[in-house]
Amino acid sequence: MRSLLFRVNLDGENARWTNLSRVVGLVGLLLFVLGKVFEGQGWEIAANILYVPGALLALGNLVWIYLIPSLFMLVLYSIAYAVIAIVNFLHIVVLQKNNEELVYFMTKFLNMRTRVSLSVLGVTHRVPHVDLYASDSGPGSVGLRFKTREDMPVRWILFRLAILLGVFIVFSIFSLGIRYIPYFTYVLGGLFGLVGLILVLTVLVIWIHNAITGQFIGPLVDLHLRLMRLNLTVTSYFTFVTNEISEFKHCLRSVLDESVPGDLPAEWVNPNDARRLDINLVALVVLIGSTQGLYLFIWLARTSKLMGDDPFTIIAVTALGSLLPLSVIFSRYYRRLEKKTGNDPSWVLELLMVMPILNLIVGTFTIQYILNLGKKSARTAG
Repeated sequence: MRSLLFRVNLDGENARWTNLSRVVGLVGLLLFVLGKVFEGQGWEIAANILYVPGALLALGNLVWIYLIPSLFMLVLYSIAYAVIAIVNFLHIVVLQKNNEELVYFMTKFLNMRTRVSLSVLGVTHRVPHVDLYASDSGPGSVGLRFKTREDMPVRWILFRLAILLGVFIVFSIFSLGIRYIPYFTYVLGGLFGLVGLILVLTVLVIWIHNAITGQFIGPLVDLHLRLMRLNLTVTSYFTFVTNEISEFKHCLRSVLDESVPGDLPAEWVNPNDARRLDINLVALVVLIGSTQGLYLFIWLARTSKLMGDDPFTIIAVTALGSLLPLSVIFSRYYRRLEKKTGNDPSWVLELLMVMPILNLIVGTFTIQYILNLGKKSARTAG
C-alpha cells in the first residue's frame, strides 16, 4: 500500500527562459566577485573591465524576485505547520484519531513546499501561490496525493516513538564520536559538505542544460525528485498525515515514472482540490498569529475572489483606507452569505462587523465559519 502519490510533469520549454535568467545572473555575480578579487590584488583595469558586464548580467537574478514572497510565506507557514501538527497530536492523544481538517491543512502545506522546491529546482516556470490554500484547477506541474487514515491506534503512535528513539540513539553515538574521536567532526562535516556541494552542482547543471537545450537531464532531475519524495514521506509519516510504514520501502522510487490514477478512493487527499473552500478555524487562528496578521490580507483576497470581487481592488482599498473599508466589506459579505444560505442576517453580528479592530476577529471567523458550514452541508448531501 502506498501512502502518497507524487508525479511531476517536466516543462522544459517554458522553464528554459527562467533557468537562462538564473544562469546569466549567476555568471554576472561571479564576474562581479572576480572583479573584487582583482581589485584587491591591485589590478584596477581588469577589475573595472569585469564590473560593467558583471553588473549587467547580474540583472538576470531579478527573476528570483517572483519567488521571494512564496519563500517568505513558506517560512511563516512552517511555523503554523509545527503548531497545527502539535494540536493534531493532542487530538490524537485524546480521541485516538486524526482531525480531518487539520490534516488537510498539513497536506496543503506539504503541497506548497513541494511546489517551491520544484520552482527552485527549475523544472517549472510556475511561481507558487503565496496563499497556502490557493488551488490551481488547471494542468499543473505536480500531482500530489496523500492516503490518510482518520483512526490512529495507540500502537501506531508507539511505533513512531520507537523509531524516533532509535534515531536518537544513533545521534547520541555520533555525538560521542564528535566529542572523543579526533578529527571525527572534520570527517563528518566534510562528507556532508561534499554531498551538499554535489547536489548544488547538479542543480546548476540542470539549469544550464535546460537553458541551452530546453530539455532536462532525466537522471539528475529524478535524483532530486526522489529526495523530495523521501522528505515528503518522512515529514508526512511523523506528523501523522500518513500511516503506511511500507511507504519507506519505496520512498526513493522514481517520481518520473509515477502514475496518478484519476479515480482515487475517498481516503486519498488531494491538497490541490479547487473545490475545497473551507479553512479550519483553528488553522486560521494559527495562520494569522504565525504571520503577524499578514495572512489576514491573503484570506481577504481569497474570500473576495470567492465573492466575485477583484482581490487587488479589495486589498488596495483596505490598505489605503487603513482597514476602515473592512467595516463595509465584511458586512456586505456576511449579508450575502446569509442570504445565500437562506438565513436572516443577525443585526448583532452586523453591528460588530462595522466596529473597527473588533471586526477583524468577528468578521473573519464568522464569514469563514459560514463558508465551512456550506462545505460541510455539500459534503453531507453528496
